[in-house]
Amino acid sequence: MIFDRGVLRTKLKATGIHLGLSSVVFALLAYLIVFEWYPGPYFGVDGGWQGIRLVAAVDLVLGPLITFLIFDLRKRRREIVFDLITIATIQVGALIYGIYTTYNQRPLAIVLLDDFAMSTTMDLYAGRLESPRVLRQYSDAQPPIIYAEIPRDREKLDEVLRIKFEDKILEHAQMWLYRPPDALASALRQRQILYSQMLDKFGERDAYQAWLREHGKREDEVLIAPFNGRYGRAWLVFDLDGGYRSHF
Repeated sequence: MIFDRGVLRTKLKATGIHLGLSSVVFALLAYLIVFEWYPGPYFGVDGGWQGIRLVAAVDLVLGPLITFLIFDLRKRRREIVFDLITIATIQVGALIYGIYTTYNQRPLAIVLLDDFAMSTTMDLYAGRLESPRVLRQYSDAQPPIIYAEIPRDREKLDEVLRIKFEDKILEHAQMWLYRPPDALASALRQRQILYSQMLDKFGERDAYQAWLREHGKREDEVLIAPFNGRYGRAWLVFDLDGGYRSHF
């Protein structure tokens, strides 16, 4: 019976060992998610928090829970080995799915298009991006921050729309619209009056002022841009040359 003290003690011990090992794996994955895959503001507003919860649910809850329910030393040796293999198979399979989903949805680039910055993921490029390393030519930031410009020429604009609706590639993932690194600073400078108005509209002026005080900066010493993440908004802060510095 599961309520037998000896059996319960054995189950708790096995579950504790499993949880300890899982915690080591989770710590490594959490580091990758927070610092490598979703750094800075992207963890909170662009999927990092959702990814880490998914991994935690699989690694820290699902696996140990299955161990608690299944593991029983009163079984024959062959049955115990089968149970352990079953537990490992279920957890590893679910963990691979969680890691793949979280990794595949990480922001590969932050693209300033029109008046907002937004992230791109590998699937948005629809197979047109050979490697994320290609995007590093546009920016030293991690992930790269890129300015994309919609052409005014009618023929080129028609091509943008054709790619969007026929090839299913949204404008901010159409790499032929990406501009050289120095274009970002110019685009940001042109939008600062608008962004100042947006701070007031969104009620985020106080947060900006708090950031300026904390970093000892004046408004004329930095450039800002709103980032619309999949789960919220953050403001990116740049130096006057368009180099990414921080966020609020």
